[in-house]
Amino acid sequence: MTYLNKLLGAAALLGITAFPATAETLRFSSFEPPVAHVTKEILTPWAEDVSAASNGELTIQMFPGGSLGRNPAQQLQMVEDGVADIAWVIPGYSPGRFQESTVAELPFLIPSSTVGSPAMWKMYEDGHFKGDFNKLKMLGIFVSYPNSIASTAPVEAPEDMKGMNVRAPGPTMLSAVEALGAVPVGGITGPTVAESISRGLIGATFTQWGAIETFRMGDVISHFNTAPLGATPMLVVMNRAKYDSLSDEAKAAIDKFSGAAFSERFGKSFDDNIAEARDELLAQGNITVSEPDEAQTQAWRDAVAIATEQWIEQNENGQAIYDAFTTAIEEEAARVN
Repeated sequence: MTYLNKLLGAAALLGITAFPATAETLRFSSFEPPVAHVTKEILTPWAEDVSAASNGELTIQMFPGGSLGRNPAQQLQMVEDGVADIAWVIPGYSPGRFQESTVAELPFLIPSSTVGSPAMWKMYEDGHFKGDFNKLKMLGIFVSYPNSIASTAPVEAPEDMKGMNVRAPGPTMLSAVEALGAVPVGGITGPTVAESISRGLIGATFTQWGAIETFRMGDVISHFNTAPLGATPMLVVMNRAKYDSLSDEAKAAIDKFSGAAFSERFGKSFDDNIAEARDELLAQGNITVSEPDEAQTQAWRDAVAIATEQWIEQNENGQAIYDAFTTAIEEEAARVN
């Protein structure tokens, strides 16, 4: 009997594995700072839960703060190239890649992330989101709380935006900007918004309280109009080939915490953070909030209605997708309320 066989035999008698398998390590990229809410309170705990559920088959290692790639627009490509195995992706930075999801950017449609995120997953599950959605392993599909107008000058009514350079985080929201008579400015990612405002490149941005806090926009804006002008679609995606290469136990751990469960988890946490960020920012006394009354709200609706009409016309099956999403939102709102 060889020395190796003796070792194996002894290990068998002791009921242990002589050569334990090494856990598969997956790299999860986030462009956010490690202390930012989504990364710290949603993505990292999700990774920990999946790792723990895999019974040693899997370890998901977070790479926050752009340590694998700083540009938010690079995250999708990093997953496709295998630089990252998993990433948090903003589809608006890759126009045309996840076109159906831009329905969530339409104004006055999404009431909250709590309602909108599970509705987004249902759209995917029911086959309304196709194309590039099927080229990757979808782990979660979400939307932000509705974006409103953060600006350096008062914005009370739609006409106040005429001629103003305005940034939005997605192509459909940029259509709403144009409908308001403002100058749409694309290509500015969340981390560079504050600098763009301070340099005078833009005078306003479509955003929400969490992003204002995370990306320090509160230092450069002074006004916030709460009209809900479209939410930001977001994804957590995985390299499909990498997922397919995993053991059944590792896949089961990922699947357990993904899909509808991930969307529900994301939505509630995101909205909770919006409320906290709003209170903290307003306590500083530097931002004046304008909340449109019923008449003003109707004026905003009328001013941006063309953005919805154009989206339906310009997208294949646009009306069917819009109708299905409206129904999904109504059903989810009834469920959570």
